[in-house]
Amino acid sequence: VSCDKMNVTSIFAGDKKENDMEILCKATTVAWEGRSCHRHLEGVYLNLRSLVRRKSTVHKAPCPVAAGNTTSLNDFLVNL
Repeated sequence: VSCDKMNVTSIFAGDKKENDMEILCKATTVAWEGRSCHRHLEGVYLNLRSLVRRKSTVHKAPCPVAAGNTTSLNDFLVNL
């Protein structure tokens, strides 16, 4: 798959019981996994990781993300 059409795990679908910090923690993982194609995602990753580490005593970014539905990287960034 080319980087222009990269898909990532959809962390915004499914369980609505997750809190914002858990979603941000998972977003950190998705950004980390996508950085090989898109270098700007490393900055997104670092900013998300810093935010999660400052604001949460429970979550330690990056968080595990179960394989499942996917979405385009563009849609992921828009939803984020």
